[in-house]
Amino acid sequence: MKSTYTVFLGAWLAPLLAVSQPALADIDIRFDYSHDSGFFTGANSSRQNILDAAASVFETRFEEGGTTALTAITSGGSNQFTARYLQPDSGNSTSIPGYSVAADQIVVFAGARDMGGTLATGGPGGFSANGSADFLENASSRGQPGALTPIETDFGPWGGAISFNSTSNWHFDPDTTTDEPFSGFDLYSVAVHELGHTLGFGSADSFNNDISGGLFTGAAVNALLGYDPPLSDDDSHWADGLSYLGQETVMDPSIASGQRKHFTELDYAAMTDIGWQVSPVPEAQTWAMMLAGLGLLGWRLRTYRRGV
Repeated sequence: MKSTYTVFLGAWLAPLLAVSQPALADIDIRFDYSHDSGFFTGANSSRQNILDAAASVFETRFEEGGTTALTAITSGGSNQFTARYLQPDSGNSTSIPGYSVAADQIVVFAGARDMGGTLATGGPGGFSANGSADFLENASSRGQPGALTPIETDFGPWGGAISFNSTSNWHFDPDTTTDEPFSGFDLYSVAVHELGHTLGFGSADSFNNDISGGLFTGAAVNALLGYDPPLSDDDSHWADGLSYLGQETVMDPSIASGQRKHFTELDYAAMTDIGWQVSPVPEAQTWAMMLAGLGLLGWRLRTYRRGV
Protein backbone atom coordinates (compact mmCIF):
# COMPACT_ATOMS: atom_id res chain seq x y z
CA MET A 1 0.00 0.00 0.00
CA LYS A 2 1.27 3.45 -0.86
CA SER A 3 1.10 6.18 1.74
CA THR A 4 2.16 9.77 2.26
CA TYR A 5 3.87 11.05 5.38
CA THR A 6 5.03 14.54 6.30
CA VAL A 7 7.10 15.46 9.35
CA PHE A 8 7.91 18.96 10.54
CA LEU A 9 10.22 18.98 13.54
CA GLY A 10 8.89 22.21 15.02
CA ALA A 11 10.18 25.66 14.06
CA TRP A 12 13.96 25.79 13.82
CA LEU A 13 15.73 27.62 16.66
CA ALA A 14 18.79 25.27 13.44
CA PRO A 15 22.53 17.85 -4.53
CA LEU A 16 25.80 19.05 -5.57
CA LEU A 17 27.83 18.10 -2.55
CA ALA A 18 31.10 19.41 -1.25
CA VAL A 19 31.55 16.86 1.51
CA SER A 20 33.93 16.30 4.38
CA GLN A 21 35.73 13.10 5.20
CA PRO A 22 35.23 11.76 8.73
CA ALA A 23 38.02 10.92 11.15
CA LEU A 24 37.68 7.64 13.06
CA ALA A 25 33.92 7.75 12.43
CA ASP A 26 31.27 5.18 13.29
CA ILE A 27 28.78 7.72 12.07
CA ASP A 28 29.67 9.92 9.13
CA ILE A 29 28.73 13.60 9.44
CA ARG A 30 29.04 15.12 5.98
CA PHE A 31 28.76 18.81 5.26
CA ASP A 32 27.01 20.09 2.16
CA TYR A 33 28.17 23.57 1.11
CA SER A 34 25.80 23.99 -1.83
CA HIS A 35 24.10 26.93 -0.01
CA ASP A 36 27.36 28.59 0.97
CA SER A 37 28.28 31.90 -0.65
CA GLY A 38 32.00 31.95 0.14
CA PHE A 39 32.14 31.68 3.93
CA PHE A 40 33.34 28.07 3.71
CA THR A 41 34.23 27.79 0.03
CA GLY A 42 36.59 29.31 -2.50
CA ALA A 43 39.35 31.28 -0.77
CA ASN A 44 37.90 30.27 2.62
CA SER A 45 37.71 26.52 1.99
CA SER A 46 40.26 25.87 4.75
CA ARG A 47 37.49 26.73 7.24
CA GLN A 48 35.85 23.43 6.33
CA ASN A 49 38.58 21.77 8.41
CA ILE A 50 37.12 23.44 11.51
CA LEU A 51 33.71 21.92 10.84
CA ASP A 52 35.34 18.54 10.24
CA ALA A 53 37.03 18.84 13.65
CA ALA A 54 33.70 19.75 15.26
CA ALA A 55 32.05 16.71 13.64
CA SER A 56 34.80 14.48 15.01
CA VAL A 57 33.67 15.36 18.54
CA PHE A 58 30.67 13.14 17.83
CA GLU A 59 32.13 10.73 15.28
CA THR A 60 34.83 9.57 17.70
CA ARG A 61 32.42 8.90 20.59
CA PHE A 62 29.25 7.65 18.88
CA GLU A 63 29.68 3.89 18.56
CA GLU A 64 28.50 1.70 15.69
CA GLY A 65 25.66 -0.70 16.31
CA GLY A 66 22.71 -0.68 18.67
CA THR A 67 21.20 2.75 19.07
CA THR A 68 23.66 4.43 16.72
CA ALA A 69 23.34 2.24 13.58
CA LEU A 70 21.44 4.43 11.10
CA THR A 71 19.78 2.73 8.15
CA ALA A 72 19.95 4.24 4.68
CA ILE A 73 17.12 6.26 3.18
CA THR A 74 16.94 5.45 -0.53
CA SER A 75 14.49 7.20 -2.83
CA GLY A 76 13.40 5.17 -5.81
CA GLY A 77 10.25 4.22 -7.69
CA SER A 78 7.18 4.81 -5.55
CA ASN A 79 9.33 5.36 -2.44
CA GLN A 80 10.26 9.02 -2.41
CA PHE A 81 11.86 11.06 0.41
CA THR A 82 11.90 14.86 0.41
CA ALA A 83 14.39 16.52 2.76
CA ARG A 84 13.23 19.83 4.25
CA TYR A 85 15.46 22.33 6.03
CA LEU A 86 16.19 26.02 6.47
CA GLN A 87 18.61 27.28 3.86
CA PRO A 88 21.80 28.44 5.66
CA ASP A 89 22.42 31.44 3.41
CA SER A 90 18.87 32.84 3.62
CA GLY A 91 16.99 31.22 6.49
CA ASN A 92 14.19 30.31 4.07
CA SER A 93 12.53 26.91 4.10
CA THR A 94 13.64 24.73 1.20
CA SER A 95 13.35 21.10 0.15
CA ILE A 96 15.04 18.50 -2.05
CA PRO A 97 12.74 15.83 -3.52
CA GLY A 98 14.02 12.36 -4.30
CA TYR A 99 16.68 12.67 -1.60
CA SER A 100 18.79 9.72 -0.37
CA VAL A 101 21.09 9.34 2.62
CA ALA A 102 23.61 6.51 3.02
CA ALA A 103 23.66 4.19 6.02
CA ASP A 104 25.28 5.73 9.13
CA GLN A 105 25.49 9.09 7.35
CA ILE A 106 24.14 12.43 8.57
CA VAL A 107 24.12 15.32 6.08
CA VAL A 108 24.43 18.86 7.43
CA PHE A 109 23.93 21.84 5.12
CA ALA A 110 26.32 24.60 6.22
CA GLY A 111 26.69 28.26 5.32
CA ALA A 112 26.49 31.79 6.65
CA ARG A 113 24.41 34.96 6.51
CA ASP A 114 24.00 38.21 8.44
CA MET A 115 22.05 37.29 11.59
CA GLY A 116 22.54 40.41 13.68
CA GLY A 117 23.38 39.57 17.30
CA THR A 118 22.99 35.79 16.91
CA LEU A 119 26.20 33.84 16.42
CA ALA A 120 24.68 30.77 14.78
CA THR A 121 21.56 28.64 14.37
CA GLY A 122 21.20 24.93 13.83
CA GLY A 123 18.87 22.00 14.08
CA PRO A 124 17.65 18.77 12.50
CA GLY A 125 15.69 18.80 9.27
CA GLY A 126 12.14 17.73 8.57
CA PHE A 127 10.86 15.64 5.70
CA SER A 128 7.90 14.42 3.71
CA ALA A 129 7.72 10.97 2.16
CA ASN A 130 5.59 8.78 -0.09
CA GLY A 131 5.76 5.03 -0.32
CA SER A 132 5.35 1.75 1.49
CA ALA A 133 4.73 1.49 5.21
CA ASP A 134 8.23 0.09 5.72
CA PHE A 135 9.77 2.98 3.78
CA LEU A 136 7.84 5.56 5.82
CA GLU A 137 8.79 3.88 9.08
CA ASN A 138 12.45 3.86 8.10
CA ALA A 139 12.29 7.52 7.04
CA SER A 140 10.95 8.40 10.49
CA SER A 141 13.36 6.32 12.54
CA ARG A 142 16.37 5.25 10.45
CA GLY A 143 16.12 1.86 12.11
CA GLN A 144 15.78 3.15 15.68
CA PRO A 145 12.69 1.47 17.19
CA GLY A 146 12.69 3.90 20.10
CA ALA A 147 12.10 6.75 17.65
CA LEU A 148 8.70 5.26 16.76
CA THR A 149 7.20 4.48 20.15
CA PRO A 150 4.43 6.67 21.60
CA ILE A 151 7.01 8.12 24.01
CA GLU A 152 10.21 8.44 21.97
CA THR A 153 13.44 7.28 23.60
CA ASP A 154 15.66 7.49 20.52
CA PHE A 155 16.37 9.73 17.54
CA GLY A 156 17.20 8.93 13.92
CA PRO A 157 17.67 12.15 11.89
CA TRP A 158 18.67 12.28 8.24
CA GLY A 159 20.58 15.50 8.96
CA GLY A 160 19.81 19.21 9.12
CA ALA A 161 21.44 22.59 8.68
CA ILE A 162 23.58 25.10 10.53
CA SER A 163 24.24 28.73 9.69
CA PHE A 164 26.84 31.11 11.09
CA ASN A 165 26.65 34.88 11.35
CA SER A 166 28.75 36.19 8.49
CA THR A 167 29.34 39.53 10.26
CA SER A 168 30.56 38.21 13.64
CA ASN A 169 34.18 38.57 14.70
CA TRP A 170 35.18 34.92 14.30
CA HIS A 171 38.30 33.10 15.39
CA PHE A 172 39.23 30.55 12.71
CA ASP A 173 41.59 28.18 14.49
CA PRO A 174 43.84 26.26 12.07
CA ASP A 175 44.64 23.70 14.81
CA THR A 176 41.73 22.89 17.12
CA THR A 177 43.75 20.24 18.98
CA THR A 178 45.54 22.97 20.96
CA ASP A 179 44.16 25.75 23.16
CA GLU A 180 45.84 29.12 23.20
CA PRO A 181 44.67 32.69 23.83
CA PHE A 182 42.75 34.30 20.97
CA SER A 183 40.28 37.07 20.29
CA GLY A 184 36.87 36.80 18.66
CA PHE A 185 34.24 34.06 18.82
CA ASP A 186 35.55 30.54 18.37
CA LEU A 187 33.99 28.99 15.27
CA TYR A 188 34.96 25.51 16.43
CA SER A 189 33.16 25.80 19.78
CA VAL A 190 30.05 27.27 18.17
CA ALA A 191 30.03 24.55 15.48
CA VAL A 192 30.15 21.82 18.13
CA HIS A 193 27.21 23.50 19.90
CA GLU A 194 25.07 23.70 16.76
CA LEU A 195 25.88 20.11 15.78
CA GLY A 196 24.69 19.12 19.26
CA HIS A 197 21.30 20.67 18.41
CA THR A 198 21.27 18.97 15.00
CA LEU A 199 21.81 15.64 16.75
CA GLY A 200 18.90 16.23 19.09
CA PHE A 201 19.91 18.35 22.08
CA GLY A 202 16.89 20.57 22.71
CA SER A 203 15.27 19.43 19.48
CA ALA A 204 14.54 15.67 19.59
CA ASP A 205 11.35 14.33 21.17
CA SER A 206 13.55 11.91 23.13
CA PHE A 207 15.22 14.97 24.72
CA ASN A 208 11.96 16.78 25.40
CA ASN A 209 10.46 13.67 27.01
CA ASP A 210 13.16 13.91 29.71
CA ILE A 211 12.15 17.42 30.79
CA SER A 212 10.13 18.01 33.94
CA GLY A 213 9.65 21.32 35.71
CA GLY A 214 12.61 22.96 33.98
CA LEU A 215 14.96 20.10 34.89
CA PHE A 216 16.51 17.45 32.67
CA THR A 217 15.64 14.04 34.10
CA GLY A 218 17.54 11.73 31.75
CA ALA A 219 18.89 8.59 33.42
CA ALA A 220 22.47 8.93 32.12
CA VAL A 221 22.70 12.57 33.21
CA ASN A 222 21.27 11.77 36.64
CA ALA A 223 23.67 8.85 37.05
CA LEU A 224 26.61 11.13 36.25
CA LEU A 225 25.60 14.04 38.48
CA GLY A 226 23.41 12.43 41.11
CA TYR A 227 20.68 15.00 40.46
CA ASP A 228 18.61 16.50 37.62
CA PRO A 229 20.31 19.65 36.29
CA PRO A 230 18.40 22.81 35.32
CA LEU A 231 17.69 23.88 31.75
CA SER A 232 17.41 27.33 30.21
CA ASP A 233 14.06 29.12 30.17
CA ASP A 234 13.21 27.70 26.72
CA ASP A 235 14.27 24.15 27.75
CA SER A 236 16.60 23.91 24.75
CA HIS A 237 19.95 24.43 26.52
CA TRP A 238 21.52 23.75 29.88
CA ALA A 239 21.06 26.62 32.30
CA ASP A 240 23.50 29.40 31.48
CA GLY A 241 26.88 28.77 33.10
CA LEU A 242 26.22 25.10 34.02
CA SER A 243 29.56 23.33 34.37
CA TYR A 244 30.93 19.85 34.93
CA LEU A 245 34.18 19.30 36.82
CA GLY A 246 34.90 23.01 36.54
CA GLN A 247 34.38 23.15 32.78
CA GLU A 248 31.45 25.12 31.35
CA THR A 249 29.22 22.96 29.18
CA VAL A 250 29.08 23.42 25.43
CA MET A 251 25.30 23.16 25.37
CA ASP A 252 24.54 26.15 27.58
CA PRO A 253 23.15 29.14 25.64
CA SER A 254 26.10 31.55 25.49
CA ILE A 255 29.80 31.85 24.79
CA ALA A 256 32.19 34.73 25.41
CA SER A 257 34.66 36.25 22.97
CA GLY A 258 38.01 34.54 23.42
CA GLN A 259 36.45 31.41 24.98
CA ARG A 260 37.13 27.85 23.82
CA LYS A 261 34.63 25.19 24.89
CA HIS A 262 34.96 21.42 24.78
CA PHE A 263 32.12 18.90 24.92
CA THR A 264 31.95 17.75 28.54
CA GLU A 265 30.93 14.33 29.84
CA LEU A 266 27.70 15.99 30.97
CA ASP A 267 27.01 17.02 27.36
CA TYR A 268 27.77 13.47 26.22
CA ALA A 269 25.49 12.01 28.91
CA ALA A 270 22.61 14.05 27.48
CA MET A 271 23.37 12.62 24.03
CA THR A 272 23.10 9.14 25.58
CA ASP A 273 19.69 10.05 26.97
CA ILE A 274 18.64 11.27 23.51
CA GLY A 275 19.39 7.75 22.25
CA TRP A 276 22.94 7.82 20.90
CA GLN A 277 25.32 5.04 21.91
CA VAL A 278 28.24 6.97 23.38
CA SER A 279 31.52 5.23 24.10
CA PRO A 280 33.33 5.63 27.44
CA VAL A 281 36.19 8.10 27.77
CA PRO A 282 39.12 6.63 25.78
CA GLU A 283 42.32 5.54 27.45
CA ALA A 284 45.10 8.12 27.34
CA GLN A 285 47.02 6.36 24.54
CA THR A 286 43.88 5.97 22.40
CA TRP A 287 42.95 9.60 23.00
CA ALA A 288 46.41 10.71 21.85
CA MET A 289 45.94 8.72 18.63
CA MET A 290 42.56 10.36 18.08
CA LEU A 291 44.07 13.80 18.46
CA ALA A 292 46.84 12.90 16.06
CA GLY A 293 44.20 11.82 13.54
CA LEU A 294 42.36 15.08 13.94
CA GLY A 295 45.57 16.98 13.40
CA LEU A 296 45.97 15.24 10.05
CA LEU A 297 43.02 16.08 8.84
CA GLY A 298 19.34 21.51 12.89
CA TRP A 299 13.18 21.72 12.63
CA ARG A 300 13.76 23.48 15.91
CA LEU A 301 15.48 26.81 15.95
CA ARG A 302 18.46 26.99 18.28
CA THR A 303 20.49 30.16 18.77
CA TYR A 304 23.85 30.81 20.32
CA ARG A 305 24.13 34.31 21.70
CA ARG A 306 27.22 36.34 22.33
CA GLY A 307 28.61 36.34 25.84
CA VAL A 308 29.18 39.59 27.66
